[in-house]
Amino acid sequence: MPSQLVWYARCPTLTAMGLLAHRGVLQREFRRDPVNFVSVRETSLPSVRQGYLDHSLANLVREGDAATALWSYGVNERSRLLAIGHTWHTVLVVAPARSSISDLAHLKGRTLALPREAGGFSPARVRSLRAWESILDVSGLKPAEVTFFNIVAGHPSTPFGDIARREIEAVMSGQADAGLLFGAKGIELARTAGLKIVHAFEAADIRSDSRLKRLVELRTLTIDYPFLEANEAIVSRLVQALAGAADWARSFPKQALSHIAEEGKVEADDAVRAYGDLIPESTALGAEAARLADIKGLLDWLKQRQAVPEMLDLGDWSRTDLLTTKEVKSLNAVA
Repeated sequence: MPSQLVWYARCPTLTAMGLLAHRGVLQREFRRDPVNFVSVRETSLPSVRQGYLDHSLANLVREGDAATALWSYGVNERSRLLAIGHTWHTVLVVAPARSSISDLAHLKGRTLALPREAGGFSPARVRSLRAWESILDVSGLKPAEVTFFNIVAGHPSTPFGDIARREIEAVMSGQADAGLLFGAKGIELARTAGLKIVHAFEAADIRSDSRLKRLVELRTLTIDYPFLEANEAIVSRLVQALAGAADWARSFPKQALSHIAEEGKVEADDAVRAYGDLIPESTALGAEAARLADIKGLLDWLKQRQAVPEMLDLGDWSRTDLLTTKEVKSLNAVA
């Protein structure tokens, strides 16, 4: 039987898929199966780049931001939800080095950077707007007490770090008084640009404070529905392999850190500062009630802003049963 090409995509930060890819697990685990896993990063074809965002790419498995996954399901209902992850990482509020902003209360009356990518949906805008809402709330401020400056960015498939660099340019040029930088790459870029860190929301603080829930990077593991229907056995094995990434990271912390730094193109020290002791927890995938509730909260937020159809239903999207399924159908070719 000829091998099927299976595309895989993941965020350029901390993901279970990233750990498996760096360790060569996808090739070893499925070497006897008629499938060939190929990263979308290995091609520059516009059709592939767009296809992994809106999930129109055939035979796609994607571990990435949940907002994009919800939006794409609302567009074509092509994907199915397999599992959910939480990435806890540092979020920085930054300002120019000579800015008079010294704490979060000083954001009142200021202009805040807010990215807007090209295309039908901007995941960076969703992430930043939700984060700003939480930050303003814990600061005792209302959205009406600040102004947002729209930063025009490229397509969501542009190289990692492009949006952060545009935010830095807006802050340093005076177009915005403050901006947000996320994760290890954000820490690196803030240091390189010599920005003032007004406040650092550390990973552990975000995890322990429910008011900061919108600073968590919600991830979803999704699969191309036609491929799942024809190949449930191999998808189940893939899900089980990904679900085991957290235990591996817990057992081999130094190796995990090395993989994460390489994946994000950052120094190991910046990765340590970004994720703290939460690398295994941030790698974990599951479908517990709390994870599903967080996805429901994000879905409601998107519906309120008319970013997804009002009738979109999580029950129709979900195939999280594969996290626990042991006996499934054999591998078949997709027609």
